[in-house]
Amino acid sequence: MPLYDYNIHKLTNFNRLPEIGELVHDTLVESGHISSRYNKFVDLYPHLNKIPETTILIAELNGRIIGTNSMTLDNPKGLHTDKFFKEETDSFRKQKKILGSSWRIATAHEYRKNIRLFLDLIQNTFFLAKEMHIETCLFVFDKRHEEFYKKLIDAETVAEKISNIEPEIDIPMILMRTDTENSQKHLSKIFTQRKFY
Repeated sequence: MPLYDYNIHKLTNFNRLPEIGELVHDTLVESGHISSRYNKFVDLYPHLNKIPETTILIAELNGRIIGTNSMTLDNPKGLHTDKFFKEETDSFRKQKKILGSSWRIATAHEYRKNIRLFLDLIQNTFFLAKEMHIETCLFVFDKRHEEFYKKLIDAETVAEKISNIEPEIDIPMILMRTDTENSQKHLSKIFTQRKFY
């Protein structure tokens, strides 16, 4: 089967959230951000899942979800960045630009080194941002990925702190921002210049 025969589309069936939670669990365990859990399900921001301001993307192959990412338009329930960077997120709200956040990017273990799948998810996320009229997009990443995202989406680091998802596993986290229109153009160049095999 060709490597790129997956289909990326919006999630319409919330009964599949456990599949997404398993992807997130495995990704966080592999990165060392959490220890393995018995139920194999992680949902860090459940209050953002089923609201009209959130769109969940899935990459699907033969009925199986192999990748996911989410985009949320700022709303009364907030953004995922409020959990770790509330003060900074509020400062962006004051700038009067349409604000959103991208969160929960994860891929199945055997596709984790598939840069094409990862880039497709990111690019489709920025298509979503345009569709939602988001002007400024926020992200929270492990600091070790800072340079990667600076190059990939022309992101800027605006804050950092040591925090954790679960006790005793400290993570140097960073808050990054992008201008969504600029990042979309930046990604398009990468796709134009890169060859995928």
